[in-house]
Amino acid sequence: MIIIGAQVSKNFVNIKKDIQIQQCGIDLRVGKIYSLKGNGALDYTNEKRELPKYIEIFNSEKDEKIHLNVGIYTVQIADRVKIPHNMAGFTYPRSSLLRMGCTLYTAVHDPGYEGYPTYLMHVLNPITIYKDARIAQIVYIECSEVNGEYEGIYNERNK
Repeated sequence: MIIIGAQVSKNFVNIKKDIQIQQCGIDLRVGKIYSLKGNGALDYTNEKRELPKYIEIFNSEKDEKIHLNVGIYTVQIADRVKIPHNMAGFTYPRSSLLRMGCTLYTAVHDPGYEGYPTYLMHVLNPITIYKDARIAQIVYIECSEVNGEYEGIYNERNK
C-alpha cells in the first residue's frame, strides 16, 4: 500500500514547507551537489568498497544557484528522511526535472534508514539548479514482511 503524503509520510521527512507534500509522496530538495573524481571499487562483501572523491560544487545553505553542464553528479538531499521499520521508501525524479533533460538514479531506502540520501544526477541537457529546488519525490510503501532493518554505513542512525 502506498502511504499518502499528507496523511502519514510527512511524519518521516523533515520538510521545509507544506508545498513539498504531494498527492502520493513528499518532494525532496537539493542540498549539496558534488562532482566525482577518481575511481570507485565495489565487491561482494564491501570490504574493498571505495568511493570516488566527492568535490562539493554547490550547497543550498550558502549558494543561490548553479549551472550544470552535461555530465554526472551526486546530489545530497537537504531533507532528512526516516524509513519506519514496516516500510520502504522509493524515490523518483520529479517530472519537471525530466522535462529539462535531467534525471536521477536512486535506490531503495530500506526499513530503518535515516539520513540525507545521496543520488546520482545525470544531466543530459544543461540546467540551472536553484537553492532548495525540489528535484525528487519519495513515496513510502508499507511492507507486509521485512527482513530486519538497514544497518549499513550510510545510516545516520548508527552515528
